[in-house]
Amino acid sequence: MNTQILDFWVGNFNSEEQFLQFVEEDDNYYLNEEDDDNYISKFAESQDTVWFDGDLAEYGFENLSSNIYENFSEYSFAEQWLPELVHKINLSELKFDINTLIFVSQGQIPKPVSVESDDFSLVYVGGVEIEY
Repeated sequence: MNTQILDFWVGNFNSEEQFLQFVEEDDNYYLNEEDDDNYISKFAESQDTVWFDGDLAEYGFENLSSNIYENFSEYSFAEQWLPELVHKINLSELKFDINTLIFVSQGQIPKPVSVESDDFSLVYVGGVEIEY
């Protein structure tokens, strides 16, 4: 069996539309990929990473409940990472309700960081190992 570490961010965005504008690929990226100031997404820019493989990432906006298990239990490999992620969140004493989640294969984002603006908070909570 193989293992992999996933890097996780949890956050709170004002709306799903704002979140999707932040995480989805910029259609113009491929028109100017040679430009060093051109990022594949606002999320990538926030992590100072020009490009990463979106196939190695999963993200979502879920506002169904204040319970993180209910909101994110259907995501890939959640039965493996969700308990540890909740533990990490509890240790971090977040001051917002979580309605967004991003995770990517470790190494795709060389120096993961937390990001905050007037419209959102996004906290890097670390890596979690999974088996696949």
